[in-house]
Amino acid sequence: MSYPDAVSQGTALEEVPVSSLRNEIASRRYQPAALKLTPHPLWMETMLSSLKPAWDAACMPALFRETAEGRHPPLRAWQRFLVRCFPIVENFPKYMGLSLAKTTYGVRAGDASIRRWLLQNLGVEARHAEWWIDWMQAVGVDAPGAFKAPWAPEVQALHQHLLATCLAGSLAEGVAASNWAIEGVTGVWTRAVLEPFTAYARDGVRMDATALRWLKAHARYDDAHPDEALEIIKLSTDVTTGAPARVESAARRSLMLLARVFESCHEA
Repeated sequence: MSYPDAVSQGTALEEVPVSSLRNEIASRRYQPAALKLTPHPLWMETMLSSLKPAWDAACMPALFRETAEGRHPPLRAWQRFLVRCFPIVENFPKYMGLSLAKTTYGVRAGDASIRRWLLQNLGVEARHAEWWIDWMQAVGVDAPGAFKAPWAPEVQALHQHLLATCLAGSLAEGVAASNWAIEGVTGVWTRAVLEPFTAYARDGVRMDATALRWLKAHARYDDAHPDEALEIIKLSTDVTTGAPARVESAARRSLMLLARVFESCHEA
């Protein structure tokens, strides 16, 4: 019996189960459809195949590969990595905000779902910069000093690409450059280094839940985000205008620049 029926028939409100009222309300509430994974069209399969070498290079550069294999690179390489990559972590929600600004509500098919996904993802990103700082401090990095450190040229190049693409590019280009390329690669390397990284405890790294929170969070959930980002790209790409080539170019440049950032941390 619904709430209106209960009232009209003189049934006391407290006799109507709370769960029934909640279900009644939920059934009437408008919610954009969640993003669902679908088979890739040929153009996307071709794009992913073309991008695979750049993807592989960004996922497992020397620092991550040696750590994953238990070869224990010098801690200073990880310290350098954490300092250099902080600007990208701190700015990542800002790149996504520029993509969010391109969404509509009901004007284009799928846009409300994309908007909802970006907002939920932004909520997840809310504390990631703070968690990264916890990681930095655990390995002996002076956080205030890191905030003021000059950006490496490789980091500046990646930041400028992400900023320009998410600001002036299409929604699909921005999502490909940031949410697919950057988040996707992050999910791969964090899963590879999470357990081997604990070997650094003997170098004075504080291996507690706070220190590893950023690593654990990204190793846990970033496997879903790249696939969902591909759905956004499919929903927002007009294949009749040559847009797939621009999307591929934006993603490729992100992967190449990200790989250079990672390699610079190991080589310095």
